[in-house]
Order: sequence, then C-alpha cells, then structure tokens
Amino acid sequence: MSSLDERPFPNLALFGAGLLILTTVFGVGIVQHNKQFEPPQRAGTETVIESHDLRFVDAGDGVNAYGGHVRVFDAVTGTELPQLRESDGFIRAVLNSLNFERTRRGIEAPPVFRLTRWSGNRVTLGDPATGTQVNIGAFGSGNQVVFARFLDHPGAKS
Repeated sequence: MSSLDERPFPNLALFGAGLLILTTVFGVGIVQHNKQFEPPQRAGTETVIESHDLRFVDAGDGVNAYGGHVRVFDAVTGTELPQLRESDGFIRAVLNSLNFERTRRGIEAPPVFRLTRWSGNRVTLGDPATGTQVNIGAFGSGNQVVFARFLDHPGAKS
C-alpha cells in the first residue's frame, strides 16, 4: 500500500497546475500570433552609406566550403582584397549560412555577396540572388569590425 492510497493528492493542487499550464500555452500562443502583425525591426530612415559587391573564392583546402584559404575580390573591379585569416571564423560561418541558402534554393551561379554600411552604423552582408541579409552588428561590434575592413580597403569600390 502506498502513501497515496492513505492520503490522495489534493485535487485543488492538480487543478491549479493544469490551469497554470493552460494559461502559459495560451499566453505564448497570443504573443506568437501578434508577432505576425508587428512591423519589421529595421528602421525605414536608414540609408546606404557605402556598398560593395564581393566574391569569396574558396581554395577548397578546408573541411567545408570557406573552411580553408579564402581569397576575397571586389566583384566590380576584380581587385583582390585581404584574404580571410584563420581567426576569421565568424566570416566563414556567415558565408556558409548564405551559401547554404543558395544551395537550398538550387542557385548554382557563383556567389556575389553585397557588403553594406548603413547610416545607422549598421553593417550587413547580403546575397542579392536570394534576398537573404545578415545584420553583422547583431553579433557584436568586434564582428562588425572584421567585415568593415573589406569596406575600408582602398581596392574596394562602390
């Protein structure tokens, strides 16, 4: 014989726990539903300060795409910009995510990514072919500086 046979669990506690779970699920549902109707977070007053189309060419000596030596070129002028360093793992992660989206959509054209500095000091890297855009500053100012070196390089042209 168990102790529950002698003293059953209080019905009021079970009812309260069930009500708490139901309220939580209902509240989360309302919040998620309302997110559909919120305006996008991007401020409409930002303007493009500078923008460069870049090609990242993987030497194919890494574990995955953009894993080894990566050469960076200005897509308009063909000027070679500084290569990615071994410590540029964040850039490689962003490139791989953009490249994954291209693969998922079946786009086989060589990737040209657009690096843009906005008036709000925001830096984004986007893929014009897919419309995908990554806000680099959302991952910290240090990561934004790593990408900004491609904007500040004398070989980069708007």
